[in-house]
Amino acid sequence: MGVCALTHEEGEFISAHLIPKALTRPSVRGRPLLQIESGKKPKRRWDSWYDDHLVTIAGEAILTELDTWAIQHLRAHRLVWSGWGSARTLLGHYSPIANSPWGIRRVAGLDTLRLRLFYISLLWRAAATTRPEFAEVELPPDDMETLRSMLIERKASPASFYRVQLTQLSTKGLIHNMPPIAQYKEVKNLVIGMKHRVEKIFRFYFDGLIAHIHCPDTESAGSDYGPLVLGAEEDVVLSTVTYEQLVSERELGCSVHRVASV
Repeated sequence: MGVCALTHEEGEFISAHLIPKALTRPSVRGRPLLQIESGKKPKRRWDSWYDDHLVTIAGEAILTELDTWAIQHLRAHRLVWSGWGSARTLLGHYSPIANSPWGIRRVAGLDTLRLRLFYISLLWRAAATTRPEFAEVELPPDDMETLRSMLIERKASPASFYRVQLTQLSTKGLIHNMPPIAQYKEVKNLVIGMKHRVEKIFRFYFDGLIAHIHCPDTESAGSDYGPLVLGAEEDVVLSTVTYEQLVSERELGCSVHRVASV
């Protein structure tokens, strides 16, 4: 028994998965999960990450509702590997950029605000838990309260508050599970003569889908990213990249930098 971190009501604690178990799976059924943490050796674990002193049954009901919906629709729109069936690539569902491993994809018919609320729940869980794997996700108390209220009220607006941008892996690769990490991301300015800027993000990964959640204290105020931001419009536009390119960039240390190294 205790006080639920989400509802602020007393009740019986229940084990809450910090990232849905259905999206954190082993490479072979029945085998251990492969956990990868940036800068550390891969290790095995036998269950997805959960916290049994975070929420009560009432709080878990809210999170489960979001998780159940998100899993179904992420798979239905082929946004995660587990929705591809036997396919090994996403060809036919995105527009490749010529002579590059990158592409662009527009997804229609998806409730982008509800999917954003799912990601808000992941961010809140990661910052609220005391599990050491999630220690890099730290938020100001006022922001935590705002996120908590958004979940209680089922309110995902404004989309600019901890804006979410997605990147999808367009080829299947090694199945691995990675806790969220804090990074600094270079955001390029396409206007000639204007400087690029660096924003702090939290990077969430599961099942071939990457989310960059941008901290409001470092993002550019007033920027209009349109459908590139989850929940800003009815459709969402995301970048795609091959698994092989992602591995290559990790090895070269490109694109993003760990907060601790800046």
